[in-house]
Amino acid sequence: MNIKRKSALILTTLLTLSGLNAHAAENNAGVIHFTGEIIEPSCEIQGTDGHDSTVPLGTYITSAFDASGAESDLTPFTITLADCPVTSAGLPAVQLTFTGVTTLTKSTSLLDVSTITTTGTTAATGVGIAVSPEGKNSQHLTFDGADGQVYIDLPTVAGNIVEAKFNARYQSFADTVTAGPADADMTVNIVYR
Repeated sequence: MNIKRKSALILTTLLTLSGLNAHAAENNAGVIHFTGEIIEPSCEIQGTDGHDSTVPLGTYITSAFDASGAESDLTPFTITLADCPVTSAGLPAVQLTFTGVTTLTKSTSLLDVSTITTTGTTAATGVGIAVSPEGKNSQHLTFDGADGQVYIDLPTVAGNIVEAKFNARYQSFADTVTAGPADADMTVNIVYR
């Protein structure tokens, strides 16, 4: 290839590149930077018995539930998380999701009661268990694993525990409540998002 052709090819290439740069500048081109972090999930629920806890709701007479929607007294309880990662820009909090071993077929926000602690006895009917975040007693948790219900800020110091406070209570869903054991289980999962 002769020098004239090489020079023309180089000049053409330079003009093309400068034209592309000018075109990019005209279109306000930019660069997208992706950042993030991969962590080990490490929060553990610290219950009264390993990862589990028992919350006694008390004993009530059937006439305390004289209509659908009647509620017992609020019983406070806390979910405590230990060994969590410290807060970061990418993960300032974890979220809790909740599922019930059984939920009422007409409501995802009431746990159906059963006979967990007593065998051979028929469970109470017409009543379930509702749970709310502390200070939001009209906002019942749903027990269908739904996102966005409860977030817990991660600790700023490694080794610190974090917690979320709740209130539980019996709530009738029928005009008539029958007597019997009124136990239920709620599973709590930790979601890192």
